Amino acid sequence: MKEKRERKLNLIQGKEPLRLVALSDGLFATVLTLLVLDLRIPEVLNAGSGNMTTFFKWLGPHLFSYLLTFLVAGTYWLAHHRDFDHVVRHDRGLLGYNLLFLLFIGLLPFSTATISLGPFTGSAFSFYWAIYAANIILAGIMLNLTWNYAVSHRLVSAEMSGEQSRHITIRQTATPAVFLFSIVVEYLFPQAFLGPYTLLAIPLVQWGVDRRFADAELKTSSPLPVWKELLWRAGTMVPWLLIIGLAVWAVSL
Repeated sequence: MKEKRERKLNLIQGKEPLRLVALSDGLFATVLTLLVLDLRIPEVLNAGSGNMTTFFKWLGPHLFSYLLTFLVAGTYWLAHHRDFDHVVRHDRGLLGYNLLFLLFIGLLPFSTATISLGPFTGSAFSFYWAIYAANIILAGIMLNLTWNYAVSHRLVSAEMSGEQSRHITIRQTATPAVFLFSIVVEYLFPQAFLGPYTLLAIPLVQWGVDRRFADAELKTSSPLPVWKELLWRAGTMVPWLLIIGLAVWAVSL
């Protein structure tokens, strides 16, 4: 009986995580599709009693929350993709941790609705922002637990070094850490609407982490001149700046 269990365990551990990745990609695709369903014409316009001002007052918070969640979910998808580039086999524990990560990704349409439909000014926004940020934080924690489970149970490729593993762990901590900080800031200064502004720190922190662990990663030389490469990297800040701009616009309406 013991030998049978061991053979079954070895069989599971020897499999590549293809179905796990397929399920994860499918859920991300579904979540990102559901987010756009929140962008629709306000009922007052359908009834013919609205105007352009009504439309833009409705559009601001919804467009801000949609773009923010799309970018954050995309960041987590990229991180998940990077993790599983190194994972070469799986066991039931890894499947369980990955499912818990997907649980919080699946909640994103709900938590996004809390900041798009709730009040966008005043102290009440702090509560709705905390719900949203908590969803992002829990997803980030589960992603890191999934990765560290794979590393600790030797489910990653043999070429993965300890320094590379730490790089991935610390980099993936940036997003949930900044969102946790944003909750504190939003509650300390509820009228200043500072929570969304703190998110500009995410790409900066990730850049700093990448610089710190630059020697641990295998890098190929870029065929572009240095100034062009810097411009491409600076482009990663544009979506965050767009989101912050939309947040300011939504509050001013």
